[in-house]
Amino acid sequence: MPCLDTDTKCITQLQAIAVQKNPLLKEVDARIKEINDKIDVAKAANKKSVDLSVFRPAAQVFLQPTISSQYQPQQHHTGGVLGTLASIFIQPAGIINQVLQAVGMPLFDKLFAGGSVQDQTKAIQISDLQVKLAEIQRGRAELADKVKEKVALAVFDFDESRREFQISREVSQREVSRMRLAEVEYRLGQGSTESYLGQLSSLDKGKASVWRSWSTMRSRLARIKLLVDGTSGEPSN
Repeated sequence: MPCLDTDTKCITQLQAIAVQKNPLLKEVDARIKEINDKIDVAKAANKKSVDLSVFRPAAQVFLQPTISSQYQPQQHHTGGVLGTLASIFIQPAGIINQVLQAVGMPLFDKLFAGGSVQDQTKAIQISDLQVKLAEIQRGRAELADKVKEKVALAVFDFDESRREFQISREVSQREVSRMRLAEVEYRLGQGSTESYLGQLSSLDKGKASVWRSWSTMRSRLARIKLLVDGTSGEPSN
């Protein structure tokens, strides 16, 4: 881990690593990407469908077997696509009017009526995906906040246990010094057995206190590592 301090910079750094490595958040990110891909595909397919529905009638004007003779002089009448293309140069106004008539209703439906039933259905499907995506993103943000909160609390708990360990170790060291002095006095006959045993008991309690504080500090350090390394999934309380 890059640091283990309670300052804001260190906690923020640990939180960022924890969010990045958390397996549940990775799973959610994969789900978000999947839905985004589906939305992009659906939008592209819907746009293509709308374009075809609007411009297919115009294409039919050029691809129909024959065109009305009113747009062609009798002497230049030609059937099929070639005749239609030739009519562009002979009677452009007629062809343009026919194309506009063909495109007009589909374009009107698209702009003012929301398109065909199929287009509206696809738009609803896209909207549903977007709603689902927003819900997942909101859940993802809440999960990330929980991970950050747990990291911060774990760092503060570790700092508290570290200070308790340091204090208990200093107290124990003083007890060791007192015990050595009591032992010398006892050997010289200057202290009672009861006093000596009391000092020995006090030293044992000090050692036990050091062990407990060290064990607590170690377990809290392990918790931070689990949170930051992302090996514990969703941390439990």
